[in-house]
Amino acid sequence: MTAETSIPSPEALAKQDNTPARLTLDELNQFAERGQGYDAWLHNLMADIPAFNAALLAVQTDRGVMQPVTLWPRQQAQLDRLGDLVDACGERQRPLILSPTTGEEYGLAYPLFVDGFMVAVFAGYVSLSTHDPDVVMADVEKHSLWIESRFHRDAYQQQREAFQRQQAVIDGYVAVSKGKAIKQAALQWVDSLARGFDCDRVSMGVVKQGLVTLDVISGSSDFALNNVTAKQITQAMQEACDQRRAIVWPVADAETDEADTAIDGGGIRLQAEKLSLAQRNAAVLTVPVYYQDEIDLVLTFERPAKAPFTQLDVDRLEANVALVGVAFHHRQQAELSFWGGCRRHVRLQLERLLAPGYVKRKLFFIGLTALVVFFSLARGEYQINADAVLEPLQIRVVSAPFNGYLKSAGFRAGDRVEKGQLLASMEDNELRLEKIKSISLLSQNNKQYTEALAGRDRAQAQIYAAQMDQAKAQLASAERKLERSELRAAFDALVVSGDLSQRIGGSVSQGEELFRLSPMTDYRLILYVNEYRVGDVLSGQRGRVVLSSMPDKGFDFEVKMLTPVTEVRDGSTVFRVEARLSATHALFRPGLVGIAKVSAGRRHLIDIWTLDLRKWLALKLWSFWG
Repeated sequence: MTAETSIPSPEALAKQDNTPARLTLDELNQFAERGQGYDAWLHNLMADIPAFNAALLAVQTDRGVMQPVTLWPRQQAQLDRLGDLVDACGERQRPLILSPTTGEEYGLAYPLFVDGFMVAVFAGYVSLSTHDPDVVMADVEKHSLWIESRFHRDAYQQQREAFQRQQAVIDGYVAVSKGKAIKQAALQWVDSLARGFDCDRVSMGVVKQGLVTLDVISGSSDFALNNVTAKQITQAMQEACDQRRAIVWPVADAETDEADTAIDGGGIRLQAEKLSLAQRNAAVLTVPVYYQDEIDLVLTFERPAKAPFTQLDVDRLEANVALVGVAFHHRQQAELSFWGGCRRHVRLQLERLLAPGYVKRKLFFIGLTALVVFFSLARGEYQINADAVLEPLQIRVVSAPFNGYLKSAGFRAGDRVEKGQLLASMEDNELRLEKIKSISLLSQNNKQYTEALAGRDRAQAQIYAAQMDQAKAQLASAERKLERSELRAAFDALVVSGDLSQRIGGSVSQGEELFRLSPMTDYRLILYVNEYRVGDVLSGQRGRVVLSSMPDKGFDFEVKMLTPVTEVRDGSTVFRVEARLSATHALFRPGLVGIAKVSAGRRHLIDIWTLDLRKWLALKLWSFWG
């Protein structure tokens, strides 16, 4: 809460105009009209409740700060301690009665609310021995009704003024929109402005190519455009148009009225002064109306000398004509024919291009011309971008030779292996037992066969001979499985996939894939070309690819085959194109990705940059209109 130094005391108020100790309601309202309402109200309160030792009324300002407006007695110490009461009441948003601290008086604070917002706080200290706190609070609440009524009256006055301003804007908008002709609409508008703002005359001029032409004058549908007054009004309008600002004459002295202190006194106003002198020192206000940062209309308002224009008048008029001026501009454009509008627009652009100034427009035109010439002549290499993936030329799959259990696995994906190197092995205990069993069975059958031949039992000998063949077959099968239980690399290769380190001792099924091996010498490049550009890719075209793992190196390739295989990648349909690299690198690995560019000849740059857009638009137009 801030302090105010020019607050009269109730004693001084009592001496003023010989007012009695207790003011009537009419007298209180009269003091309020003279700006002394708060002092008079406090005087009445002190007259009704003489037990107050100190009292303060604080009112909330537009900035949300509680500002003291009247104080008794006028002492800094009283202001400080009463200010603490006001702050405490503002924080709690309710009436307060503070317990006595010295045993002789207690603090009292009462907030005043209007429409749910706290607008003022009364605070005071009352003798404890003379009055009951609840009775004093009730009396303060009764006296506060007058202040609340004043706030309601001020709010109603502000709403009424705002409604009048809005009504003036609506009247002008309706006048412009509903007129039978543009001339009649303009006349109705200036007539409504003259009535709404108590002007003797309102004139409107149209701006074309920076020159003002007087169009209509309020109260007259026909006037002589070449008379002296019309020329003076036109010159005053031109003066405001050239300076691109509102011109007021006379400029009110800052000491006469606080409402006028905000008027800008700068600028040249010679023509406004001449018009004022010619009209018996009339007050003159000229306001330019803008449309898209260009002055479209200029209005001149004239009042009697005893009613000069204030800054509030200027603000209201500028707000009024800004909205209605836009509607008037659209009304003008709506009444133009199509070719008339085209001619006006082209002429306006050419005039601005050739006229002095408008540097940005001229630079834009020069830049646009340079771009047209550049794109008409400039050509470049048409390159088709595509995602690329490095794949081995062939893949060898190592699978489980039979159903069994995994005994060992020494390699995993990413390891290099040499030809004949052991990749993994299967459990062979059962196979060895089966081999021994087959050998034993073969030996037994051979012995029985020999004995049958010695006994000349040919039939039994043939049976034993067949059993010997069966035992030999079982032995051969066991030996072959033992050989195949060790999985070895057929050539120098890279293990592309397969990690059996977590499956040692686990079962595998016959034919189950265990490893994938890729030779380290031959690779092919797979390109994924967007469907919009696949038609420009041909076999034999050359290009260059940069892999993500080696961004500082590029590798040449040649397109070998376009496959009719499509995929969806990142929401786009792409075709699979195979290419062969011209050279390999020691760091090549299957699965490396990168960006490839296929050279498809030279074209105009504008054709290259807009190819996708043109094809997409052509497709959409075909889908709509066929």
